[in-house]
Amino acid sequence: MKNQKELTKRKLSFGANSALITVVVIALVCVLNFLVSQYPQKLDLTKNKIHTFSDQTTKVMKGLKSDLTAQFFGDIASKEKYRPIFDNYKKLSSKFKFELVNPNKEPTRAKQAGIKKMDTLLLTYQGKSSKVEEINEEKITNAIIKMTSDKKSVVCTIVGHGEPSFNDAGAAGFQAVKKGLEDQSYEVKEIVLPQQTQIPADCTAIVMMGPNKALFPNEIKMLGDYLDNGGRLVIGVDAVITQLDQSKDLSGLLKNWGIDLKGGLIIDPVSRMLGVDASVPIIAQYNGEQAITKDFKQQSYFPFTRPVDVVSPAPEGVKADWLAKTTPKAWDETNMASIAKGEVKFDPGADLQGPLSTAATASGKKKGSKATRETRIVVFGSSQFANNQYSRFGGNLDLFLNSVSWALEDEHMISIRTREAEAGKVELSQSQGTVIFWISVIFIPLIIAAGGILIWVRRKKL
Repeated sequence: MKNQKELTKRKLSFGANSALITVVVIALVCVLNFLVSQYPQKLDLTKNKIHTFSDQTTKVMKGLKSDLTAQFFGDIASKEKYRPIFDNYKKLSSKFKFELVNPNKEPTRAKQAGIKKMDTLLLTYQGKSSKVEEINEEKITNAIIKMTSDKKSVVCTIVGHGEPSFNDAGAAGFQAVKKGLEDQSYEVKEIVLPQQTQIPADCTAIVMMGPNKALFPNEIKMLGDYLDNGGRLVIGVDAVITQLDQSKDLSGLLKNWGIDLKGGLIIDPVSRMLGVDASVPIIAQYNGEQAITKDFKQQSYFPFTRPVDVVSPAPEGVKADWLAKTTPKAWDETNMASIAKGEVKFDPGADLQGPLSTAATASGKKKGSKATRETRIVVFGSSQFANNQYSRFGGNLDLFLNSVSWALEDEHMISIRTREAEAGKVELSQSQGTVIFWISVIFIPLIIAAGGILIWVRRKKL
């Protein structure tokens, strides 16, 4: 009888404990659900943060001056499919006004808006409108940029001295950069400088990437007059290792604005650790006081680059400063014979030790200038960092596009842009694979089995 009472008491105790634990767990789940609903947080674990809106989108949305109407022509299922994207835009700005319009139920509205297919987003801002038929952050943000742009800037790319074309889709061309500029509402057009008598008046800025032939004296004068009158220039001049350097006159023009385009080829042994040739130095240090690279934390890669330094003191009225530097282990190799043989090594008596500046900026007006605006110049020791082959790596494309935006005084356009998803892969050595096998196939199942047996034995003794 006594044992029966103890057994009943024990059962009641276990029952009470189980009920209490159940109540506590349910209460915790309810509290957690309430907190999550009130303070939602997201964790983006993708390599390129493709589910996190870019800095560029954030700046564009926070810069809206009036309501941006977004009419999505689709059904409920489509709306739910793209709801995370629309919700992110709403969180960035209260001026983003979203509306669902079902073309099947409201065909008249769809016809008036010129909608030809389902799942089309119609954006309207200050009397301007734009249709987005591919719903993603890049397309939507680019459409908003074009509608919110107050001015039409023309970026003129110079050819005629061996420069690759901005219309070229090949590895050496700059078509990817052209697309990036056009996405920011810039018009890009090509001019053959030797055929001009002066820089066209409609050129808001000029870009010269990769000249490998000397400029004629009248071309140097043309560029000099343009810069003296408040011109904007972004230029990339590669290191020359197989022929005479033809950039002497161009170097003299840039030195007048406080920028020294040096000779030699920068070698970086650190690049070899990443499986890249030593002639492609890693750019890991940026000038945090310059708008182009403020908050810029991505590594860049500059193939066949030469050092770009600043003249001290700079010309009166001009501010010149470095923009990007290599790692400390890099050096400027000046022995062209050793480069040709592939036997480069640091020579303390002749070579400059890193970190070395590979890009510089200059801005201001020279003393006595009658220009109505300040001149802005960005010089890179490499043009190839921005071509189709290399612009997709690291921060190369962002660095170039930010430089053009700074030259055009569009500081609000300086940002880190959206990233594309990359196919992820895991490469394991044989030893790493063996360790994972023993942990996942042997040890974890054994631990679970041992825990189950232990619990079974303890419960049997009760």
